[in-house]
Amino acid sequence: MSDPKPRDPMVITHDGGVQFSAQVRSHRILVDQPERGGGADAGPSPIELLGVSLGTCVALYVQQYCHSREIPHAGMRVEVQQRGAQNPNRIGAFTVTVVLPGGIPAEHAAMLERVARSCPAHNTLAHGAEVLMQFEVGAPS
Repeated sequence: MSDPKPRDPMVITHDGGVQFSAQVRSHRILVDQPERGGGADAGPSPIELLGVSLGTCVALYVQQYCHSREIPHAGMRVEVQQRGAQNPNRIGAFTVTVVLPGGIPAEHAAMLERVARSCPAHNTLAHGAEVLMQFEVGAPS
């Protein structure tokens, strides 16, 4: 995943109100605000998708580790809790809990944690990423 060349852009369009669609490759993701935020709660909010990305990345890495070593992982789940922070408004902390079924050999515990912490989403959040912002304004009509 250390490919330095940019990937195809994810394209986000406004659907109305506070609802947006994100086109990622051939997938469409609906993003909305909860009702208390003026939305229809038709999809996760943008900030919730950060937790979704982290949780699914951790789950994939743990599942792949277990699968490659024939460690039972059916029923595994990852829970992500987000705690907000202010000044600036952001997520201040993620709590990630990996829940594995019984029967995991004890000698794999430390490696499973290391594997979970090695996923690209965790590394991005833990080490930061440069965010370059560009604006293009069309010609007046």
